[in-house]
Amino acid sequence: MIQYDQEEIAIENKIPVVLMVFLILLTPMGALGYTFPYKPSPEHYYVDEAGLIDQKAGALIDDTAATLLAEDKIPLYVVTISSLADHDADIMSIEPYATALFNHWGIGWKDRNYGILLLISRDDSEARIELGADWGTGSAPQSRQVMDKIIIPAFKHGDYSNGIVNGVRGLAAMAHGVVLRKANTPGWIWLAWIGGSILFGLIIGFFPLIWNQYDTWIKGGGSGGSSSGFGGGSSDGGGDTGSW
Repeated sequence: MIQYDQEEIAIENKIPVVLMVFLILLTPMGALGYTFPYKPSPEHYYVDEAGLIDQKAGALIDDTAATLLAEDKIPLYVVTISSLADHDADIMSIEPYATALFNHWGIGWKDRNYGILLLISRDDSEARIELGADWGTGSAPQSRQVMDKIIIPAFKHGDYSNGIVNGVRGLAAMAHGVVLRKANTPGWIWLAWIGGSILFGLIIGFFPLIWNQYDTWIKGGGSGGSSSGFGGGSSDGGGDTGSW
């Protein structure tokens, strides 16, 4: 009888612990204390909490992202934060935080889930390209090249504005390629895609040099399109991370 009472007490003591764990798993991230930057105003495509983007760079980001959204219906946003700790997310890495931010904002649309988020955490010396769920794995080589060949080298030299601007341009070129690729259905298109991937790699290598010659290509479309890129899109964690 005494043994039964001890077991009963042990079970009763475990119940609150089990309930606590269960409640934590069900609690939304925001309720646990994590916070997110506010969405940008409709005319902008970036939030610069860390102060890394100067006025000229901000205008170029807006022009590039507005053209991409208007022409290809692919939203692209940039977010800089001082650190994950500033948003009470210091116990997590940048990857899950970027996914949570992407989903919290709802970048993209459920029926066209090709949103792109570039998140930079200055004091953590980390950057993350987060992609909408419809990207799949096919974009992995291109997004990795943008991160490794454009963004991180500039950041290592403290050139945040140019690193971000050129990174946005590289991501826009990648996204534009996805639209063109999906518009073609013949079997030979895969050969063209392979050749295009090789060409993309070459372009990335010389990107900072050739972009200035074609700057008007991005600006030519203007920014007259709608900047409402928040339509309930989501990310499943796909993308690339870089550090400096």
